[in-house]
Amino acid sequence: MQRGSSLVMGAAVMAVAWGAGLAWAGPVELVSHKAVYHMGLSASKSGSGMAGAAGTWAYQFADSCDGWTTEYRLTMTYAYDEGGQVQSTTDFLSWESKDGLKYRFRVRQARDGQVTEDVEGTAELRGKGQGGTARYSRPEPRTIKLPKGTLFPTEHTAHLLDAAGSGTRILSRPVFDGMGEEGPFEINALIGRGPNTPPPGAQPLLSAPVWPMRMAFFQVGNKDPLPEFEMSLNYHVNGVADDIVQIFKTFSLKGKLEMVEPVPRKKC
Repeated sequence: MQRGSSLVMGAAVMAVAWGAGLAWAGPVELVSHKAVYHMGLSASKSGSGMAGAAGTWAYQFADSCDGWTTEYRLTMTYAYDEGGQVQSTTDFLSWESKDGLKYRFRVRQARDGQVTEDVEGTAELRGKGQGGTARYSRPEPRTIKLPKGTLFPTEHTAHLLDAAGSGTRILSRPVFDGMGEEGPFEINALIGRGPNTPPPGAQPLLSAPVWPMRMAFFQVGNKDPLPEFEMSLNYHVNGVADDIVQIFKTFSLKGKLEMVEPVPRKKC
């Protein structure tokens, strides 16, 4: 990773502090599931103006035979120190081929019911570990280049879990998901000690081994040494996530898993 070198050094220190952990030798098999997270304000910095935040993140990940589909709706209500509230809604839909080389996406964001962003397009990589091209059809036609080593989101999740299983503690890769119009992020992931064993009696989807992870997102091409935002979560080896925290520059949101259940597999 060329940008954010100070974060890489910090991640290395944290990895030593967390310890080498145990390796997981089992295969990574992502499961189709839907989940609901209750989102709330975790922390805010002085002067941020943020008095409170609450909402719901409804998420679904499914095997579509020829690929993986991801669909979610994040609805948040933000309250401010000076009074007043704003409701923000994000709708996201994507399809990713199982070889990790083709991708389709649609993102719509609204503020108090008014659409503020509507993005749609496709992307394709020339091969494993290669670069590629993203083509936007909304809000206007345009094409951007994807750098060498780019991953799409599901492939990135699989890489993270494979890295965790092999004992790797730091993984940095460019990732393109179609959010916004700025192109891919360089994601610097720190993988904590694991696998941890879920408590006895955990429901089946949460009984898989789990690793704590923290990811920092840097906009590709931006020379700012600080990340745009960060995220921490616990990732089960089946791809189910819990204890999510989204960390922005002036505040952070925490997501508590309220419901998770399997999605029946389609007949292919």
